[in-house]
Amino acid sequence: MGGRSICRIREGTGSGVGSWFQDNVWRVVGDGRCTLFWHDTWVGEVPLRFKFPRLFDLTVHKERTVEEMRRLGWEEGGGGWEWRRRLLAWEEESVGECHAMLHNVVLQDTSTDTWQWLLDPIHGYTARGTYHFLTTPGAEVHISHAGEVWHRCIPTKVSLFVWRLLRDLLPTKNNLLRKGVLQATDTVCTIGCGESETASHLFLGCAVYGSLWSLVLHWLGISSVLHGELRHHLEQFMHMAGLPRFTYFYLRIIWFASVWVLWKERNNRAFNNEALGSEVLLEKVKLHSFLWVKSKHATFS
Repeated sequence: MGGRSICRIREGTGSGVGSWFQDNVWRVVGDGRCTLFWHDTWVGEVPLRFKFPRLFDLTVHKERTVEEMRRLGWEEGGGGWEWRRRLLAWEEESVGECHAMLHNVVLQDTSTDTWQWLLDPIHGYTARGTYHFLTTPGAEVHISHAGEVWHRCIPTKVSLFVWRLLRDLLPTKNNLLRKGVLQATDTVCTIGCGESETASHLFLGCAVYGSLWSLVLHWLGISSVLHGELRHHLEQFMHMAGLPRFTYFYLRIIWFASVWVLWKERNNRAFNNEALGSEVLLEKVKLHSFLWVKSKHATFS
């Protein structure tokens, strides 16, 4: 595979590759002169323009580098925070959250910015390694879902949780086994169904935990057979056939609330030896969904 072909894949040509290139490149900041503050992934797990979309819309410094923003001042009241209009109260809170992320950032004036290839941090990017990654059956291609995961109305901790879930980075028993934390005999699903606790099983396949989706669909008045893979499950759930486009945001909220409730219940069973019924879990999904949707409307009131 030549460089030109790889570039076409990076731009989205081809089936199933998604945004594999940008999701496996990390910006290591030195002096900050060659890293774009809003556009590059350099602090946190996604570019700041995705984590704080409203602030990005309002800033007059969209194309500034990290070094330029530091020089202008990214502390509270600094010159880097120049807006096209006066911020609303909830937007000021987002600025405060961004301040917190930048609080411990220290630039190294004697070091230049570099790229790190996450698929092989030691040897870096090679055409051979990339070809192997793209052509190996079952090779995991990271899909960012950045625009779907980060939203001002969804609590940051929930967005981070979903981001980790879609990348299979949660501390499920199967992942703890791979890290050597658990033995193979300790990976059974917390519900006691006998299956290994993978993310797909826990959130979709388990007869007990997975039954929540049937209740959610019944609550919504929708009849559907949902996909058994998490990324496709989210996409299918958000874009239910026949539903108008304005419902996509609300369905995303409900999906996030559902997986969040399931994870909390899993931990409740694992660490407190307590269990809630499916109907109670559904009520929790409804409550979270209502509160998050309400916060969306409150921002425009």
